[in-house]
Amino acid sequence: MPPLNEQTYIYMPVTPYGIGINMAKELTQKTDKILKENFPEVATVFGKAGRADTATDPAPLSMIETIITFKPQSEWRDGMTYEKLLNEMESTLQIKGLTNSWTYPIRGRIDMLLSGIRTPLGIKLYGDTSEELALYAQKIEQRLKAYGGTQSVFADKANSGYYLNIDLDDAKIAEYGINKNLILDTISNGFGGMTVATLYEGVKRYPISVRYEQDKRADLTSIGKIRIKTPYGYAPLATFAKLYYKEAPSILKAEKGKKVIFIYITPTQGTTSQAYKKEGAKLLADLKLPTGYYFEWAGESEYLESAMERLLFIVPITLFITFILIYLGLKSLKNALIVFFTLPFATVGGILYLDMLNFNFSIAVVVGFLSLIGVATETAIVMIIYLEEAVGALTKRTKENVKQAIFEGAVLRVRPKLMTVFAILGGLIPIMYIDGVGSEVMQRIAAPMIGGVVSSAVLTLIIIPAVYYISVRKE
Repeated sequence: MPPLNEQTYIYMPVTPYGIGINMAKELTQKTDKILKENFPEVATVFGKAGRADTATDPAPLSMIETIITFKPQSEWRDGMTYEKLLNEMESTLQIKGLTNSWTYPIRGRIDMLLSGIRTPLGIKLYGDTSEELALYAQKIEQRLKAYGGTQSVFADKANSGYYLNIDLDDAKIAEYGINKNLILDTISNGFGGMTVATLYEGVKRYPISVRYEQDKRADLTSIGKIRIKTPYGYAPLATFAKLYYKEAPSILKAEKGKKVIFIYITPTQGTTSQAYKKEGAKLLADLKLPTGYYFEWAGESEYLESAMERLLFIVPITLFITFILIYLGLKSLKNALIVFFTLPFATVGGILYLDMLNFNFSIAVVVGFLSLIGVATETAIVMIIYLEEAVGALTKRTKENVKQAIFEGAVLRVRPKLMTVFAILGGLIPIMYIDGVGSEVMQRIAAPMIGGVVSSAVLTLIIIPAVYYISVRKE
């Protein structure tokens, strides 16, 4: 479907994995402030870093989501449009450490639910090791950045997680006569906290937890000095364990029995996912991946391919049913064939009008054409009926008599046909000038019909009588 302008943007920058909550909060507030102070069109800004308190939103701290709502367009700066506003925001929000992406709230949620990709387009890279996946994802990212149709592209930095490892020394633990659980419980309670009481405030309840102060868990040295109780007194944690930091994958994703890493892509305004995929495939054609590694496109292109596969069955079935209905209405195979095989001319006007508006092919456009075929079929059938009645009323059939009868039958259809054309145009043309939510889809459905009913008038009033005359003359 064409892009649906929800009149609300969602700004979704990402940071490297491993960012702290304080830094995530600072970046969220910074971007919120920039949006509020630099764009008078913005009504409200609401930013969120990390996940909500729900299992259905497993977002890391590195993922920031900011919902931007706008004032009525009558209060905007002169000449400002949604496209210009998005471009200005993108150029203003070039903050070190953030990689920007933009979408709409509803569309973004649907994309994430269906494919896991939160941008309009993406690539899923499959492989066996996290290290090689990160390496080749970076190569794909760099190649796509060179394409002019790319607004933003970034790969998951899945290998940039930092962990504190505590490797216990079994010999030392046995030497002091203690068990591992004592050390693990001390670490767990000291770092994560232990609930010791509950505060009741009316119907509300708040757990009260205690843990070590910040300075006692700030670095390896402080952590190593944490005291562990033993039968021989207290001993530092460093006695029983080796403490060190290690870089490792911060998030693990798997699909189809393989590890996977996502590359998120936001095409520029006016670049369709299909066109981007075509150009992107050329840029990645000579990228050699190790055995067992491969990538596939996801997001809008995935939906379009699925929809096109369905249309390969739906369109022929629709045309077949249309032909059967034409035959049942006319009770003549000859007349049914005349109507059916002249119908493509009705689509000429729709195609030309789409080209004038620079509308891309989409499912909504297909729906418009199918509706157009229905209207053109109806008027063509009525024209054939008028012509049959005019020719049937002749007492003597000569070339001139038949020609005159067909002319009179066609003339009788001028006024009804023009009334049909103007009624359809009067109902559909206003759609082309609205800009509310959903107008993009409605315009793609209306455009083929607006252009098509004009060429359909030519089909009904000129082509159908001419073809019918040729068929009658042969008889």
